[in-house]
Amino acid sequence: MNSMTREENYHSLIIDHLNAVIKLDAKGNVLTFNEVFTKQYGYTEQDFHESFLEIFMKDYTDEQKQYFKEAYLGKTKRFNALVLCKNGDTNYSNVALVPIATADGMEVYVIIKNSNDLKEQDRELLLFKENFKTIEEIGNIGSFHYDIRSDQTYCSKQNRLILGISEEENFSPTHQQIREVVHPDDHPKLELAFQQTLLNNGIAHFECRIVRRDRAIRQVYVQIEVFFDEQGQPVRVIGFVQDITNSKQIESKLLEKEKQFSQIYNNLDVGVWSIDMQTGQFLLCSQGIEQICGYTVAEMDNKTAWTSIVHPHDLQKYLDQHLELAKGNIIRQPYRIIHKNGDIKWVQDYMIPTLDANGMLIQVDGLITDITEQHLLHEKVKHISYHDHLTKLPNRRKFNKKLQKLANEYANSDRKFAVMIIDVDRFKYINDTIGYPSGDELLCQISVRLASLLPSKDMLARLGGDEFGVLVANLESIESLEMISNQMIDGLLEPFLIDGYELYVTVTIGISIYPDNGTDSSDLLSNADIALNKAEKQGESKYHIISRSSSIDSYKSYSLGRDIRKALENNEMTLHFQPRVNACTGEIMSAEALIRWEHPEWGLVSPMEFLPIAEENGLIVHIDDWVLSEVCKQLKEWKEEQLFTVPISINISAVHFMKQDWLHTIEKTIKEAGIYPQDLEFEMTESSCLNNKEIAKNTMNALKDMGITISLDDFGTGYSSLSYLTQFPFDVIKIDKSFIQNMIHSDQDMFIAKSIIYLAKGLQIKVVAEGVETIQQLDILKKEECHQIQGYLFSRPVPNQEFKILLQKRILQPN
Repeated sequence: MNSMTREENYHSLIIDHLNAVIKLDAKGNVLTFNEVFTKQYGYTEQDFHESFLEIFMKDYTDEQKQYFKEAYLGKTKRFNALVLCKNGDTNYSNVALVPIATADGMEVYVIIKNSNDLKEQDRELLLFKENFKTIEEIGNIGSFHYDIRSDQTYCSKQNRLILGISEEENFSPTHQQIREVVHPDDHPKLELAFQQTLLNNGIAHFECRIVRRDRAIRQVYVQIEVFFDEQGQPVRVIGFVQDITNSKQIESKLLEKEKQFSQIYNNLDVGVWSIDMQTGQFLLCSQGIEQICGYTVAEMDNKTAWTSIVHPHDLQKYLDQHLELAKGNIIRQPYRIIHKNGDIKWVQDYMIPTLDANGMLIQVDGLITDITEQHLLHEKVKHISYHDHLTKLPNRRKFNKKLQKLANEYANSDRKFAVMIIDVDRFKYINDTIGYPSGDELLCQISVRLASLLPSKDMLARLGGDEFGVLVANLESIESLEMISNQMIDGLLEPFLIDGYELYVTVTIGISIYPDNGTDSSDLLSNADIALNKAEKQGESKYHIISRSSSIDSYKSYSLGRDIRKALENNEMTLHFQPRVNACTGEIMSAEALIRWEHPEWGLVSPMEFLPIAEENGLIVHIDDWVLSEVCKQLKEWKEEQLFTVPISINISAVHFMKQDWLHTIEKTIKEAGIYPQDLEFEMTESSCLNNKEIAKNTMNALKDMGITISLDDFGTGYSSLSYLTQFPFDVIKIDKSFIQNMIHSDQDMFIAKSIIYLAKGLQIKVVAEGVETIQQLDILKKEECHQIQGYLFSRPVPNQEFKILLQKRILQPN
């Protein structure tokens, strides 16, 4: 069997075994690459430049550069390297450098095997094997007739096409003109052919190059025959011309590829084999087999059955897979073998069956690759991906996987298990006090002590930061769960000795139970987290087992968070308006727009429930934008109805200050509605100013420049209200309702309310009292000359139609 035959037999086999490959020229520039390289590493042709290798080979070491130098000297090299994908990811890969000598110098094929992906190992051999083009059938053969006496040539249509001459052109070339068509370097061939026919009175054939009319050079095959008259003088020549340029190019390329394939085949540590299933004899067994298993081809043929070196633990699975071969199915199979020297190796076997006309298995061809190194690396990566690097405990990923596995196993049964989240109290304080290295050591010691307090069947994991998770399998009772919780809390009371410090640690535990609080990992973890929050509110060294009612609250929060975006799209949100009146006259001076949600499942939902959720998931911006748009539309309608209108105040979240296009959005919305900026008032809390003070101040000044009034809401409840009054350009401050409602019964609240009013007067800022509900409260505020009143005493928040009636009244009386 010659090398060409072997190449044909194993062409498709090697294609399936192909990995990522790039081809370098003698200067180290990338000449070409395959689709697998682009798919795995993301690079395209535009990314290749002179320094590509220095980018692709992350930490391109001197040792690696030396490998490339030796490859250009004709030596095959292999090494492991950290390579950089285009998207920034890195992969540990096995790199093989295979030198190929060409007419232009030494070229190097770089085979890159991704060590993290064993599924593609069977494609490595065909990285260098390009698809051979099928030689096209030669269809057009041109003919010509040369009359020696008249020195004229008559060409067929096909011959004209070969020469690049149109049918319309008058073309009857002389012998000299024919010579000019032939490439100058090939004139001797033409003359020799004529001489041979004249001497031998026969036929001559030869190959030469021609120069077409468009100056393109083509390779042709020419056959000529000379005819003689009765006196033996040559009178005419008849010939045929065939364009063999494509076939010559293919032939040259095939020869080159065959040579390259042979070199690759002999360099790769891949075993190529073929076995006759009728006789059990090897039809082909490459030297790579010996490198992998240690047995020579002769030993494999004579006395060593392959099944005898398959690892006993993998043998049955190996044999079961072979049943698929009899069905004509291709199989890929990783398994272990025992090397001749006793070492255990992992191999990847790729087998292609051949069935006869009766469906009988007659031959199996295959490739086998040593993947021991990749397998060990894969197992190491797998362990790292499922374990915490600090404590060596299972991580959140493995915890979630185990949790879901338990949930699936316990389905349709009355068995229960518990999920516990353990949080180390005040761990941030410990970190800040003794330093992060000591904090890490503390976490390690906590993990060891917790593990000693739990049965081996229960899983302990580090979920992240200072949180640990426990899966209590086969939960017997609530009492047993309480006992475990107390054991862990008490077990951690003994101090930890870290770098000479005695550290006393307490923990808080949140617990959910399967299936009472959920049937999947997401619900159980979420409910355990809710229980943890409840336990933390009780104080240190506490645990809380979540109840069914807590689960309902949790589901409601989840449901509201999920449905907020749809609520805006489905017009489930509406606005109510609560007027602000002059404290002395009762005249409506302004009104606050308050959002309401009529939820299809939960009914009327309080803003206190869904607005905090919207702030958490980032939808508060959409809600505020919707409120602004609706208020502007409503103001426009009132004005068109020629109603008396007042400025409408809108509550603005702190998130808006970080949006670069917010001011533009406000201007656009006001302009589209056809109202004035003076028709709007923006209410902000102190939290809006806490972060990025400079940005907040600049934004407020820009709003004031537009004409929008700025008010500070819930004044008196924050930490820095007084300093903010001088730092930020507020027009209005609103006294928090807690002071107003308690000032009758609390001298302190009375004093605070009076002080705020007095302070605002001195700063020439208007004051609004929120939550006014009684005449007694109103009288006190009027006496202290509070500017405006907002509260149920004058009106609750009302829908649009009711508020229009209030606008028509203009002056409201206390209820």
